[in-house]
Amino acid sequence: MCKAVEEFAERRAAEAKAEGKAEGERKGERKGERKTMLATAKRMLESGMLALKDIAKFSGLSLAQVKKLQASMA
Repeated sequence: MCKAVEEFAERRAAEAKAEGKAEGERKGERKGERKTMLATAKRMLESGMLALKDIAKFSGLSLAQVKKLQASMA
């Protein structure tokens, strides 16, 4: 009985570790995507050629986020 419990605990620990690793990778991807979106919006703002709503649309950011980025650049 003890052997079965130990094996279950080891298997569950390995599963939990794999789940944690996968979640960390997803968070890293989202962080990378956000950095890319912000960099894109910043370049668009610097060009001065697009309306804020268009920058939001093309960058994937919200209008509020674009306005906040614009304010931080001033």
